[in-house]
Parts: sequence; structure tokens; C-alpha cells
Amino acid sequence: MDLTAGLNASMDEVTASTPTDPEFREGTSMWLWDDAGRVTLPRMAVEVVGATWDTQRMLMGNVVLADGRIFHIFSQAPALPVSNAAGQPRVLGAGPMRFECVKPFDHWRFAYDGEALEMSVEDQMAGRARPGGDTSAFRRAPVKIELDTRAAAPAWKQGALGGKGFIPGEERFEQLFKAEGYVRVDGQEIPFSGGGLRIHRTGGARTPPGDFFGHCWQSAVFPSGRAFGLMAYHPRPDGSEKFIEAWVMHEDGEVLPARIVGIPWARDMRPSGQDVSITLSTARGDIRIAAETFAITFMPARKDVRPDAQAGATLFTNLLQGTARYRWGDEEALGMIERSYMV
Repeated sequence: MDLTAGLNASMDEVTASTPTDPEFREGTSMWLWDDAGRVTLPRMAVEVVGATWDTQRMLMGNVVLADGRIFHIFSQAPALPVSNAAGQPRVLGAGPMRFECVKPFDHWRFAYDGEALEMSVEDQMAGRARPGGDTSAFRRAPVKIELDTRAAAPAWKQGALGGKGFIPGEERFEQLFKAEGYVRVDGQEIPFSGGGLRIHRTGGARTPPGDFFGHCWQSAVFPSGRAFGLMAYHPRPDGSEKFIEAWVMHEDGEVLPARIVGIPWARDMRPSGQDVSITLSTARGDIRIAAETFAITFMPARKDVRPDAQAGATLFTNLLQGTARYRWGDEEALGMIERSYMV
């Protein structure tokens, strides 16, 4: 299997020097789920822009335990050096969070050793845990994570499969993987054996203010090696499409573009138990994938305070990030899901 999908290895490395464009953006993130459901980690991420490249970077994430407790990470932290021990630009990190590329499109490591705020999804839905807001009511707990990941499917570069509509002006790909390691939360160590999805993106473009109306994003890999992924941006109010693309991979490794039938757009803030099933239509026939949300976290919409924002515009709408249980035929697997919707 060609894990690179024809992409150059340098695309999976980190920008080596400080960008001249202050709005240049780079981000690496991972969605992770333990196959036994003991712990899930929706979107552990480091994001950086050119203006603060050598100083501050944003890091974020959620650690969700089987009992429903959430340990939330959201802060700014000093930049870590991008060079690995061999001098290659393969590290993207900030303070206690570190992503390292061992082999492009194949082998990555993730580590976190810091604190997180203990809360519930009800706290998040009620807006009591807004990023950048007053979080003094939440207890801080130590969190340590060490995970080793190996690719389980070829990289998917957004737009490479003939997706319909608008494609963001950045270089972005994602890749499913298998992961092993541990998560230690508040003194409790949880062995981790499962999967995940990694995203790497670079570029200066961003969605124009007022031109985002929600999205649906799902992906999973099954025990047999079958896998799928999809990204759908909600159409504009006038009905024009922004971006829709999907793919499936069969046991024999063949990757096929797919058309999504019945996109499960988000409409409310339900944290789990919501039907998010889909049908993917391909050249080899229709594939029905049953799905139900599991271990969802929530980030409420925020006012867009950027200088060029339209009056009253919100930033990224209401956002649900987490895990879903998927069934394809007689196989079951956990996988990622992220959806958003307008207030």
C-alpha cells in the first residue's frame, strides 16, 4: 500500500523557518480513541501563525474518560524547536504538547505532559468553559500522554478526489492510523490501544468571515482494514456548495471516491446517542455505514472579533467534536466525528 498517496515526503514535515507572512498558518492535530472505549481524545492540536511563530502557539484538546469526565486543554504556550535529533524539521510543539514525525506518512509520536481542567459536557454546552473565559471554577489535574502511531490508510489530500465546490486555499491532508501507549489522568493510568486520525495543514488562507455555515466530518478504520473518510461543508443560504468529498478503502487496499447520501448535519447540542449514519455511493456499489455518536465534547460559538469580520458574525459556529460508533456490515469500530451548526 502506498501510504503517501503520491505526495512528497516534505509535505509531512514542519515548516523549517519563520514564515514571512504573519497570517501563514500551520497545524497538526490528532483524534484518538481507545478501541475498548476507556478513553478518547478529540482533537489534540497545536496551531501556529507566522506572527507568533517563534514565541507563542495555541494548544488544545480534550481527554474524555468512560465515566463521562472531560479534562480540557486550551492555552497558549512557548514554541518548541522544529528540529528532531537528526536536525530534520519534524517536530511541531508548544509547551507541554509535542507531535513528532518519525517517518513521513507512516510513523508519528504524540506526547503531552501538563495540566487540564476537569469538567463535564454539560459545563461546555452551558458556556461555563469558554476558551479564553474565566475557568477558575474548574479543578486543574495532571495529564500525561505517550502514544506511538502507525498509518493504517493512505493520506487523503483534500480536493484530490474531485470533491465538489469550494476547496480551502491551504495544503491539507489527513490520515487514519493505529495507536499504542498510555494516558495518565489525575493519577490513573489507562493503557491505550486503538486508532486515530491525524491532520496536517499549512497555508495562509482561511475561511472568509461570514462564509461558514457548518460542516460534517467523519472517518474510521475497521479491523479488516476497510476505512472511510468524508468532509462536507454546509451549503450557503443561496444553495451554492462549498466543499464535499468522500472516499472508501476496501480490504484489498483499493481507494475509491464516494458520493455521500444523507449527510447527518448537526442541529442541536446532544452530547451522545445521536444517529449519524451515512451511505457512501461508489463505483463498487453503495455502502451503508450505521453510526451513533459517543463521547462528544462541545465548544460554543464565539463572537468574531477579527478586524475584517462582519457585524455580529460568530467564529466557527457551535462545534461538536468527539467519537462515534460505526458499523460496516458485520464489523464495528470507533472513529472520529466533528460537526458544527449555525446558532
